[in-house]
Amino acid sequence: MMTNKKMLIAIVMLVSMVTSFVGCTKEDEANVENNEVKTVQAAKVSETDQKTEEETENEAEEETTSEVEEEADEEADEEEEGSSKPKIKSNLAEIRDQIYDRGELVNKLDTNGDGYLTIDEYNGTLKLFKDMDLDGDNRLSAEETKYMITFEDIPTGSFIMGTDEPITAFGQLQVASSPAHPVTIDGFKMASTELTTAQYCLYLNSALKAGQITVELGDMSAIEKERMIYPVPTYEVRGATGTTYEGKLFIQLSRVSSISHEYGENSPLLIPEHPLNQCWIYYVPDMEKFYVDPGFENWPAAYLKFYGAMAFAEYYDLSLPTEAEWEYAASGGQQFEFPTDDGTNNGDKSNYRCYNVENEEDFEGADEPENFVGFRLDVGKYPANPYGLYDLAGSVWEWTLDWYDESVYQYCINNGITRNPLNIVGHEDPPEDKVGVTGGPGQPFSHGARVCKGGSYNYHEAMTYTTYRFPVYYYIANDHFGARFVIRSSNVVFNGK
Repeated sequence: MMTNKKMLIAIVMLVSMVTSFVGCTKEDEANVENNEVKTVQAAKVSETDQKTEEETENEAEEETTSEVEEEADEEADEEEEGSSKPKIKSNLAEIRDQIYDRGELVNKLDTNGDGYLTIDEYNGTLKLFKDMDLDGDNRLSAEETKYMITFEDIPTGSFIMGTDEPITAFGQLQVASSPAHPVTIDGFKMASTELTTAQYCLYLNSALKAGQITVELGDMSAIEKERMIYPVPTYEVRGATGTTYEGKLFIQLSRVSSISHEYGENSPLLIPEHPLNQCWIYYVPDMEKFYVDPGFENWPAAYLKFYGAMAFAEYYDLSLPTEAEWEYAASGGQQFEFPTDDGTNNGDKSNYRCYNVENEEDFEGADEPENFVGFRLDVGKYPANPYGLYDLAGSVWEWTLDWYDESVYQYCINNGITRNPLNIVGHEDPPEDKVGVTGGPGQPFSHGARVCKGGSYNYHEAMTYTTYRFPVYYYIANDHFGARFVIRSSNVVFNGK
């Protein structure tokens, strides 16, 4: 290839030759032939010199390239030896095989094998059945059960709730999970998976038609005032006038992802989270209907606030689990340390921040940044626990019925409460607009909070312990807050002795 320098010289020579011919006289024309002969001779000499020059340049370029490559190899070796960060070319953890098979569970319920579910065969509630029965023929087809909530039977039993070895999280011992104490739980049914976007969308359309909810346009900054200032238009769903949760905010249908708590390198701005961390449920006002973006129907419903979960439960005769029910089911009947298939946790067991987030020298957890996903995935992408429950660890935080109290376990011990414990004592005031409210991960709370369990895709391993208790204000909810529901007998007595 001709270098830029050589090309420039050639162009100059050509222009010079053309100019000399254009401006020649008759006397000049007479000398053209002689000049051509001289030019050819000069060209031959020049060609020889040029070849020599090219060979010299090529040799120099080869030497330079070789030196650069050697230096790069040396730098790469040094980087590989000295760096603690592995080089990840692509995140294959995002593409996982589906394990949870809703169709298989539906087929098991179809006892007469006719391809339909009757109300007697379905193990959910009548209200759920009726909303799924879109054609009103009193049976559910394969299409109508496509996004159905399935339930698993959790038997009556006893376990040890809490721990005498407090978990360290946010640099502090989490003493609220202590002391360990015996608890007995009456049998119940728990949803196999976390609530999905398609399932919550079914509720929203039914509740809107029934006049149970209202929809109004707010803005995204209401979710994270300190981190997102620009008023991105965002539809908000609230309880309608005259309902149990009148005026309460249920969910914000965010069409953009959240902002992280971390600043970019050499940047005054906070880094945005993964672009897939949206709600994926949207509202079309002209049609007065909610929809789910195609491909996200089986993602865990997110941006779900406490009263958005409570309203769903009330509408379908379900309940959020108590903290004790959740922990009992998560223990898998085997006192599991983590709510996974075998009581251990790593990037192949659940969707969480499965690496040494805080660069601890004595870190003992899973250190697998190559398995970190960074957003929600379809429910049931990770193995179920022994009760057939998926994604209890990681994915999204799951609301429970209980008010958060650091000393409630000791209270239960002191008062002999051993059966179906439930903390119903709490206080809520904010927002208006959250003036004077303090509290957050690793910080003391100024007002009453609810207990969330299980961790989420963007929290580290300590949060995924079965015994970990996470206090959250009822009005908080972003891309990593969702829910899972239970069916409980009306005969259950709470706080029994």
